[in-house]
Amino acid sequence: MKIYYFTVLLGLLAFTSCKDDEPTPCDNEEPVVQKARVNLVPTYNGQTLEFNTNYTTQEGYTIEFTKINVIMTEFSHNGNELFASGVYKYEDDSRILWEGPGDYSEFPSMTSNIGVSASENHEDPSARPSSDPLNILNTDDMHWGWNPGYIFLMIEGKADTSATQNGQDLMNFLYHIGKDDFLTSVSLQNLTWTQINSNLHETSIYVDMYKVFDGDTADIDMKLERSSHTMPGQETLSSKVITNFANALSTE
Repeated sequence: MKIYYFTVLLGLLAFTSCKDDEPTPCDNEEPVVQKARVNLVPTYNGQTLEFNTNYTTQEGYTIEFTKINVIMTEFSHNGNELFASGVYKYEDDSRILWEGPGDYSEFPSMTSNIGVSASENHEDPSARPSSDPLNILNTDDMHWGWNPGYIFLMIEGKADTSATQNGQDLMNFLYHIGKDDFLTSVSLQNLTWTQINSNLHETSIYVDMYKVFDGDTADIDMKLERSSHTMPGQETLSSKVITNFANALSTE
């Protein structure tokens, strides 16, 4: 009988030890993976942007947006990379550019590219893993085909550029910017990270679409400059669009 009680006591002690000690071999919990999320938030001259909503350009034109897509790559800080590539599509999610494993504390600021480097731009996008943002199933219409490569930035919408502004003379505007020469670098300081839960922090990057047309150094008049597919002869407009977009990015 004494042996029985002694055995039970040893079992209880072992069970208690497994519950109280950290870590112990009998713990079955997996380690918590820290995650980060990077948002891209379009605004328009101080307002949160929404599709199919009227806005006014610096020339007084009434416009609305129907597509804002962008590819950002090599999101890094001091040699540490948070993600290799992220694809933003407003129609799929009006905020999220990328989410995945990462330590937010290593990224108080960032450098990144709008677009895909030449070494990757002409690879077969269907050969990438399905989880890769640059896989053709994830980029979809943001790829012209194997030879031209990815479309780095897509902006589409409608505008009334008439003198009367009566909404009767709507025209489409469309900017599809890609090709190796238009890979554009971005640098932002003072990223603000917010804790969402115990293992997820997020930061938001804002893009003021008003400034895409009313640029710091070059304006875009969509009555005269309404379309670019980055074809020969469209280099000047293509450069203005992607440069203005990069300059319109901020952390607030």
